[in-house]
Amino acid sequence: MIITYKKPRSELKKTKMTTTPSEKSSKSTPSLLVGGLITSIVLLSSAFLLASMATYSFAQGNNNTSNISSPSNVNANSTAAGGNKINCQSIATKIAGISIPNPSKICDVLILRQSPTIKGPANMNMNKFSTTNSIVEVAAMSDLINKSSASNGTGSASSANNTTNQKVFVMGEFGLLEPQLVPMVKAATGSNWTIVGIHNHMLQERPKMIFVHWSAQGDLNTVTDQIKNVLLTVSKVPSNGK
Repeated sequence: MIITYKKPRSELKKTKMTTTPSEKSSKSTPSLLVGGLITSIVLLSSAFLLASMATYSFAQGNNNTSNISSPSNVNANSTAAGGNKINCQSIATKIAGISIPNPSKICDVLILRQSPTIKGPANMNMNKFSTTNSIVEVAAMSDLINKSSASNGTGSASSANNTTNQKVFVMGEFGLLEPQLVPMVKAATGSNWTIVGIHNHMLQERPKMIFVHWSAQGDLNTVTDQIKNVLLTVSKVPSNGK
């Protein structure tokens, strides 16, 4: 007689699901390798990102430093003039004007009209606009001449650096009443100024205005004296032209 023994189903299931420690180790090894590889990649990426951010931050810091330091070279009351400095406030005081800040090494002086009041549309006071008044711009010749051409033997650089004669180029626009035009042009040409334009700014203003553009160059003190004299000549002309 042959007797067979059958294991219960519960024992069969236990037998199939049981694994040895070595088998567990062999199955978990690939997972550990993959996890370690992913962790390494994340760490390397983080390090690279931090290095890039540090480099960008340093570059931005340098740019900000240069931007902050550059305005310190701009002075509203003085501009460089080949080793000397143009005292813009002094010029403004001499010609009875107001110094206006300019970042381009140009001395801007606004000369406000005292009288009469120029009336525009609806009787508006146009004297409050700078375009109704006069303006003078003074620049050192050394700042305007091309540096390369000055070094080719023209001699301009040495004359601009002369400490006793500050060479300047001046441009201006005078806002005049019509009767003041001819006296102003005569005084300007008598000082060897160049008249470069005569035109109107507005229409139907009262009294009628006309604007003269001019230029001059030479010694700073000489040109500012000429400006003062021309303005004095213009101020003596009555508004009715008599």
